Amino acid sequence: MRKTVNGKGKQFIEIIRWIYVLTAGVFLLSACGKTEAENQKSAPAATESDFEYQFVAEAENGYYFWECINQERLLPRLLFMDRESGRVVPLCNRPDCNHEGEECNAYYPEIDFHAAGIYKEYLQYYEGSLYAVGLSEDDYVSVFSIKEDGSEWELSTKLYRTDYAVTGHWKPPELLIDGGYIYFVDWYQAVKKLERIPIGGRTSEIVFEGDCDVAALDIYRIRSNGGLLFFQVMSYPNEVSENVEGGLYCYDSEDGQCSLVKGVIGPYSVQGDYVYYTNDEGLCCYSMRDGTMEILVDQRQSVPNITTTEDYMILCDQKTDFALIFYDYEGKELAKVENTIGMYWYFGGNAQILFGRCMDEVGMGLCFLDLTRPLDELEWEELKAD
Repeated sequence: MRKTVNGKGKQFIEIIRWIYVLTAGVFLLSACGKTEAENQKSAPAATESDFEYQFVAEAENGYYFWECINQERLLPRLLFMDRESGRVVPLCNRPDCNHEGEECNAYYPEIDFHAAGIYKEYLQYYEGSLYAVGLSEDDYVSVFSIKEDGSEWELSTKLYRTDYAVTGHWKPPELLIDGGYIYFVDWYQAVKKLERIPIGGRTSEIVFEGDCDVAALDIYRIRSNGGLLFFQVMSYPNEVSENVEGGLYCYDSEDGQCSLVKGVIGPYSVQGDYVYYTNDEGLCCYSMRDGTMEILVDQRQSVPNITTTEDYMILCDQKTDFALIFYDYEGKELAKVENTIGMYWYFGGNAQILFGRCMDEVGMGLCFLDLTRPLDELEWEELKAD
């Protein structure tokens, strides 16, 4: 299937996910049980990449991401950044294409009222293919597969039916592809569940089911590390209560067991056997192996995300000045990168590069931080296609 773009109005959609981290909580009663992390299997190896938001897809040779909507670009293109050269190009293999028309392979249809399309806020690379989420022609929230060169795309897996065609309200699913399965949350269910379905379809199965007696429940920040799946749960016991209950859970696909790791509902990152997270006490480290907790930075952290690499913990203060602070794993501050480019949304990255969004002269743009430079020379740079 190749894409066509209808003449239709575009809407600017921004995910403000960090609203989930404004409050603190303890534990959640659920179908997963209440086993503490002392009994769970340790994640064997540290991950090389840590993307807080699934806007950037990392492949062997580079990175894929959607172009930002701005005054010059109403229809975002799918872009590719070569890992070695740093060159950014539209993902189009058509000869002599100027990459500006609707016929360019780098363009994909937008979701619009009564119209199927691709949601431009999710992208993941898995086993040689790109995967995007969107709306199918028969009103299913679906996953679409895209060839690495952008030449072909097709519907891969239908997840659940939506009423978007009637209401015009689109809510993207929490979603992650791992181990041959698509893990997802159906936002239209009265009782939220984390489910998984094999890539390509067939029958889904429940990984986690929330308490049906609570007023509201969210399942979010689904992450994979060392063969284990981590996710967070937040629930409100009743409609008038300001108390939030929740925690960080771990699912082991080998034995099908789900267990509570710790009562953390704020930003977190997993490296090996350790969970790094923030709360009112500061920046903390929790050992899943022996169940101990250590406060690394004794200062309240109001950041919505944490990125961990082999050498650093990186915290972005997206609630005030958007500065990046680099810590070593003892909690010592190594560097601070000021926001000199108008960066306002930070995705995450790996030991070589970080990605974010910024405001340029025409509106939204992409930016990056080259971590191969010395820490005292780090500076945000704009990221544009050739």
